[in-house]
Amino acid sequence: MSLRLRLNIFITLLFISLFIGSSFYIIAEARDGVQREVESSARFALQLLQIAIEPVSEVQTRNGQTKLLQSLAQMDEIRHLHIEILNPDNILLPVQSENEVTGNAPEWYVDLVKPSPIEIKRWFYNPSFPPTGIVIRADPTDEIDENWNEVRNILVLLLVFICLANVLVYIVTGRNLSPLKTISNALQTIEKGNYQLELPEFRLPEVAQLSKRFNHMAKVLRKSREENQLLTQRSLQIQEEERRHLAQELHDELGQTITAIKAVAVAISQDANPSPEAVKDNVNTIVEYSDHIYGVAKNMMHRLRPSILDEFGLVKALQHMVDEWNSLQDDVFCHFTFSSVPEDLPETIKISLFRIVQESLTNVLKHAEASEVTISLLYEKGSIKDTINLRVSDNGKGINFDQINPGLGLIGMRERVEMLDGKFEFGPDKHSGLSIDIDIPVTKYEEVYATEN
Repeated sequence: MSLRLRLNIFITLLFISLFIGSSFYIIAEARDGVQREVESSARFALQLLQIAIEPVSEVQTRNGQTKLLQSLAQMDEIRHLHIEILNPDNILLPVQSENEVTGNAPEWYVDLVKPSPIEIKRWFYNPSFPPTGIVIRADPTDEIDENWNEVRNILVLLLVFICLANVLVYIVTGRNLSPLKTISNALQTIEKGNYQLELPEFRLPEVAQLSKRFNHMAKVLRKSREENQLLTQRSLQIQEEERRHLAQELHDELGQTITAIKAVAVAISQDANPSPEAVKDNVNTIVEYSDHIYGVAKNMMHRLRPSILDEFGLVKALQHMVDEWNSLQDDVFCHFTFSSVPEDLPETIKISLFRIVQESLTNVLKHAEASEVTISLLYEKGSIKDTINLRVSDNGKGINFDQINPGLGLIGMRERVEMLDGKFEFGPDKHSGLSIDIDIPVTKYEEVYATEN
């Protein structure tokens, strides 16, 4: 069921409840009004009859009083009453009535608003005339008819208003919710990988804000895809460069050295009577070539994977890297500090931090024009997760953050950190230059498992 239909059903039910409640209220007020009107008419007629009985000079005869009472009895056509006159023998006197009152209100409405029966019976005594009895019975038919006309008009007007309001709400909600279909189609387009789509501006503030955030999301996804494509291309390029370099080293260094060893071995085998000096020289040559092969192989393995990282841990590996870097640089010096870093960090974290520091030092040489670099490594303990923080800062020229276009080095660092659910930030240092701040969570799986069990 669509949101539009749900809203209309809810509003319709709300209007129906309003209509029913209003109907009960109006009918209750009508019932009270009829009751008050009938009682008021009965009291008014009784007061007039009391006045009629009083001894007045113009009506000093019995016939005159009787005619006056009969005239007052005909008030039932005006004030919703039936008035009957009794003689001293308790016999009704005839009263002429020109019109018979008939009701137009429906029976169900009459049953709802009809008041309790009202009958007033009074005997009037006058020294000049025999006792006269008056019976006043309330007949609310006319009042109910008048009230029914008013209530019917009000209820019809209310019903028309509810129908028109419901139709208007249906149209307005349809127009205001129509952008949601556009957003849904746009999400399907994004799902298919088309990040070029942008939503227009909508008039409704909430939908306009949603459109703005959608366009920002599409822009971020588009930028991330472009960065990933660049990283993929760069990774493939680096991979091919490494393969080409390794192949060249294998050919130039190992290939030629092995060929030389083979030549020395062939020379030894062809010498029928080698002298001890010649044998010794050839052996020394083979040993020298073997040492060279070992050095080349060790250098290749270090480039592929620093063995010191596996043998001595992250801190020793970084110290070794910094010492080698300082020994090769005359104009830049690197300071390295650390605190409470454990040796049993996960392999992915160790190699990622090592490569990030390696890339950072390379960027300092290429772009920073700095004289000092500071690397700090801090391990902080938490209840569930520990955190390792790496900060690399320099006092170089920095970068213009208004026109910044992060290179593949920074993108690669960020990708490494985000793969570890970490946080990567870079910005101007508090003094000068550039600083990189990295926080990587280290989950203590063993402690969590022990707590749960």
